[in-house]
Amino acid sequence: MSKFPIIVCDDDKDLADQMAKNINASIQDLTDDNEGYAELNESVTFVANDFAQTVGYVVANDIKNGIYFLDIELSRESKAKNGVDLAEFIKKNDENAQIIFVTAYDKYAPLTYRRRIGAIDYISKSMSSDKIIQRIEETLRDAFDNLSSRIKFGQRDFTYKIGRRICKVAEDNILFIEHSTTQHKVHMVTENGEVEYKGNISQIDKKNSFLVKVSQSYLVNPRNINAIDMKEHIIIFDNDKMVTYSRAYKDVVKTLVNKFKDIEVK
Repeated sequence: MSKFPIIVCDDDKDLADQMAKNINASIQDLTDDNEGYAELNESVTFVANDFAQTVGYVVANDIKNGIYFLDIELSRESKAKNGVDLAEFIKKNDENAQIIFVTAYDKYAPLTYRRRIGAIDYISKSMSSDKIIQRIEETLRDAFDNLSSRIKFGQRDFTYKIGRRICKVAEDNILFIEHSTTQHKVHMVTENGEVEYKGNISQIDKKNSFLVKVSQSYLVNPRNINAIDMKEHIIIFDNDKMVTYSRAYKDVVKTLVNKFKDIEVK
């Protein structure tokens, strides 16, 4: 398995050092208890105590495929850069970054939803030490699996045809696909724009496992969902784009909420 840098950032030096120890202990438990991870030779690469230290290290070492444990409240000064700002910077430099937020205050979580950080987990500092270590082990397992899969398969493209022209868009950029008002066509909305092409929702659903059907008319990419309004049956994406899901698919939507932890439930 490839080497994955692990970086911790917390403005409290003692807490940062303790988190690093807990991470290393969790990796040891993971390798001891699971044959599939026996060849892991990872440990915390760098421990920082502020935004600038972390940024300097990431840039100087051109960190890629990293796992980042970030305190959301990096400073008590309201105008200072926080962990969400740091995560945004990291994502621009390390597109496969696995972000785990460590926080004492759940109130900061909506910040990460609004800014679409895509954190894979949130760990509360208020949990017991044993619970924190267990949680770290679980989230490390997810991070290692995610990174291994991305490295193995690379960036996947979604292919479609407009006339005779074959077009591609990165799977990660797709928000949703819906029936078009034009017969026999579908309307695809991505982070960069919209396009219509000849297609069928059911056939697209069968061929593309990364998309999830939430009604007879809509396929959504759960990785790009910001929030779900369970009362109004609305799925919300960035830039106020949204679709409605049908009552028949409410169990499917509940499964998405359980699987993708950064989806806000309203």
